[in-house]
Amino acid sequence: MLNRDILLHCTFHASSNFNLNNLIITWQRTDSLAVVYSFYSGSVHPEHHDIAFLGRTQVFPSEFSKGNASLKLERMLLSDVGNYTCFVTVDDGMPHIENLVELKLNDTSENNASDGIDPASERHKLVLLLAVLPVLITVGIVFWKMKNKKKPDIEENIHLLAENIKDAIQNYKGYILKDKMHLCSLTQRRFANNSLARTINVTNPKEQDPDGDLIRSDDSNIAQEVQISQLLSLLQEENFSKRVLLVGDAGVGKSWTVVSMEQEWASQPTHTLRSVLVLRFRDLNEVKGKTSLRDLLKKHCTPLSSVLTELLSNPQDVLIILDGLDEFAHQLQWNPSGCDFNLDSEAEVGVLVSKLISMDLLREAQVLVTSRWNTKQIEFNQKYFDRLFVISGFTNDQLKRYCEVFCGEKQKAEEMYQRITENATIKCLASNPLNSFILCNILDKCTSSQQVPANEPVTNSKIFTLLLYSRFNCSMRKETDAENTREEEKELFKDTILNLGELSFNSLLSGKLKIDVTDLKTYEIDPDILSKYLSNLVLDCKCQGVFEFHHAVLKEQFAALYCATLLKNEAEELVKCLDLWCFGKRPLNQMSQFYLQSFQPDHTEKLYNFLRFLTGFLTAGRDGKLWNYTTPLPPSTARALTTWFKNSLQQDIKKAELLNLMHCLFELNDASVTAEVSPCIQRVDFHNVSLSPLDLRALCYCLNHTTVEEMDLRHCSIGDKGIKQLQEILVKCRTLLVSSNKLTAKSAKNLSAILEDPKCRIETLSSGTNSLGSAGAQILWKALARNRSLKILRLYDNGITGEGTENMNQYLTFNKTLQKLYLCANKLDDLEQKNIQQVEKLCHGLKVITKIRDDEELLLRVESQVQMLPSHEQRYGTKWLHKLLKSILKDLGDESTISDLDTRVRIGKIKANINKYLQKNKVTMIDVPDKENGLLLLTPANNII
Repeated sequence: MLNRDILLHCTFHASSNFNLNNLIITWQRTDSLAVVYSFYSGSVHPEHHDIAFLGRTQVFPSEFSKGNASLKLERMLLSDVGNYTCFVTVDDGMPHIENLVELKLNDTSENNASDGIDPASERHKLVLLLAVLPVLITVGIVFWKMKNKKKPDIEENIHLLAENIKDAIQNYKGYILKDKMHLCSLTQRRFANNSLARTINVTNPKEQDPDGDLIRSDDSNIAQEVQISQLLSLLQEENFSKRVLLVGDAGVGKSWTVVSMEQEWASQPTHTLRSVLVLRFRDLNEVKGKTSLRDLLKKHCTPLSSVLTELLSNPQDVLIILDGLDEFAHQLQWNPSGCDFNLDSEAEVGVLVSKLISMDLLREAQVLVTSRWNTKQIEFNQKYFDRLFVISGFTNDQLKRYCEVFCGEKQKAEEMYQRITENATIKCLASNPLNSFILCNILDKCTSSQQVPANEPVTNSKIFTLLLYSRFNCSMRKETDAENTREEEKELFKDTILNLGELSFNSLLSGKLKIDVTDLKTYEIDPDILSKYLSNLVLDCKCQGVFEFHHAVLKEQFAALYCATLLKNEAEELVKCLDLWCFGKRPLNQMSQFYLQSFQPDHTEKLYNFLRFLTGFLTAGRDGKLWNYTTPLPPSTARALTTWFKNSLQQDIKKAELLNLMHCLFELNDASVTAEVSPCIQRVDFHNVSLSPLDLRALCYCLNHTTVEEMDLRHCSIGDKGIKQLQEILVKCRTLLVSSNKLTAKSAKNLSAILEDPKCRIETLSSGTNSLGSAGAQILWKALARNRSLKILRLYDNGITGEGTENMNQYLTFNKTLQKLYLCANKLDDLEQKNIQQVEKLCHGLKVITKIRDDEELLLRVESQVQMLPSHEQRYGTKWLHKLLKSILKDLGDESTISDLDTRVRIGKIKANINKYLQKNKVTMIDVPDKENGLLLLTPANNII
């Protein structure tokens, strides 16, 4: 009805705690996306309204609390006909409400004429029509010409569209900041504070060969302490990678980083990134059947729903974050039927994620994936990523700052920091931010009630049991309840813990962190107990009666405590469960309640943390002290565990499985079991496995009672602190490989102490591609004067100059065992080469290798790898590989000076193959890096270098 007022209906569910300031209402034309009405932050915003609707739209604020967002459109025009969409976000943790309304024009004129037809009147109308028809035709032609002459202003439409996207992004930023506010309780702020800097190691995964054949210099392998704003800027650097992987241990702060990046972007009025879209794998686990990327984004990035097409049609400045790949319950599928994927393509969620990662979907968008470190998903999919961010645990300074953030009082923070760091093991445990959070809660709770526990926790599981102790005992001591009431509540608390553990165990592989009303009722969990004692572990969501685990690790701990409590006296059943959960071996009898319903053999890595906590909780006795962690193992259980560990270590197990077994032994922390199991560990291979301080602590504990024949720690990111931490066990190794670990002269001092130790057994020491420098080399020469075991020493690519060779003669002449010394790819000129030759003359039986061609084993390895280059080139970064090959050419030098014909021919073929590859890829053959820039070389596996 033209010129009349029209009411467009829109309703939504308004909760009892409805807050007007959290309400967002947006009315838009469905086809043109023109904003008809905009309401947020408690007021209307006419500056966003399309000019065609200015002054003609109205809503009814008094009706909002009733769920009414209807729009009154005044003085309807013919141009108003069409479809309208109403978007409502209530900020109650639920998706937005979307209503579609169609506005039609109805003819309501009444026919008051009689049913009869007057012939005279009809003739009169016909004559009149014939008279005015030429005029109407002329006017129509003129109007048609004018209409075609004045086409829509394309620039104006583009401008309006840009404004619509801009408005949607601003609404989305407000949505992010408001949606996270309920998470920013005191506890959450203590756990994840944006002001805390973190250490992030930036590497290129394609510059690390999984077989250890190609090693790069550390000049572009940068470890730096960065703020979140800097991390966002780093991602936006020119030519930065489109697919980035952020990895770290459980509880190290990956999701914290994602939330912080999201909030940092949203809090900036302008940013080079147009939008940051976050999808969490634990939410994607709930998707059933096929879906599309548009549907996923509409659900989890609601305010952008109406502009997704325009926003992602040119997504170069869009960052998509996929958080928690290790929690993904679906399988990634890389070769589904059909090749063309777009925003609306429907497929299984595993397919969509795979297409995003492999750049078959939104190729130009930047995608950041987070995951726990050392998983099969990472091992298999690392080839799709051009940048690897490794987030480390807290440094000492970061831990100190964390205590300050947690306490808010400088003196109290200093006392808390001193208490944590006075014990070396606790200090190591606290490097994990989640452990820091728990430890600070324990000390804060118990100190305030003057009940600091006397026993010190030494493992992750012991920290958790101490937390349960502190949550109940320290809270109850503040109250004046009668003793019988206290005992009743203690039993209720214990039952609640076990019931919560049973729920956690039964949903362990689901990725679900929420606990709804049905769960509470099914498992008889008292919500009052959760609120009273576990508020720092289980967060209360806005929806009444619904809880959520603060972190996935905490859910794993509850599940493990439940299983350990029921299995500790059932040795046979315990071993069956360990075989199943650790190695995927299904027992013949599957009637036990402890066999996960959805468990598959390839799920074992998802249970690593759970298994470690399980073994640790086996010594947690349910007694008057609430899981006292000093309770000894039952004899039958101890014998069964000893046999199981020995049998497991004798199998051909993978690196991740070996590390997991060591952690289980460390968490168990039973001296008698460890003493029997430790001698079974003869070879430790963690090459290319990033090891945290806690991993190294587990190694030290497990290897304390054994002598290791070979320890391969290449590419483990252990650094100087790691060498110092491992010093007591390294001295007992026969072959020690620590290449590519960013070791400096500080590590040279620790290695020197190991070599000078009378108990030193090391015969082969490889420390190539580090940064020991000349100072570090001089320290090692001095140590070799006293060493009586070392036969082979590899110090290639360490930045050693002529200064590092000055005291070689002085000390190496006292060494009677050293046979080979590798100094390839260091900064040694012709004068230093002569000094080295003099050393060889004085030290009978010593060969010093300064060129690849000087050693047959090394030359053979380079020869083999260059021959396989055409089939393996996709494993490496192109620029890095080209630089590497040109460095090898320089190291090989001019073969015409070689007297041995066979060697001359071989080197000529190697150089020819390299040149052929470089020419094929149009790489200029000049501009070979000089020695000041450092050299890169092929590094053989199997301990050749």
